[in-house]
Amino acid sequence: MDAEMLRNVLTMLGTVLGAILVLMLVAKITSMVHVEADDARAPIDSMEASVVGKRTLVTQEDGAPKTIYYMTFQKVNGMRMELEVPGEDYGLAAEGDQGVLVARGEEFIVFKRMI
Repeated sequence: MDAEMLRNVLTMLGTVLGAILVLMLVAKITSMVHVEADDARAPIDSMEASVVGKRTLVTQEDGAPKTIYYMTFQKVNGMRMELEVPGEDYGLAAEGDQGVLVARGEEFIVFKRMI
């Protein structure tokens, strides 16, 4: 293989990899838009549920740490769903708490604990 042929092959590989990355980015953005649109159209649903898990994810945003809070709820029928929740709701709930979960699609609205 001479130098010019190698340069052509590397240029083609770079172009193909770039196109694949762009397509993956477009697919991810499209998926996110569809999920948000589905949640916006979903009815607000209230259901009896219990908190069966809690977790956090710490990320960096513009150089500053950001904590994202998640809680896993189990409905009466046994089905589980993990939702991103505000930090205040995360702090007030404990695993084992039972109450009424209000959500729209995969969007958390409120969890009202039964005392």
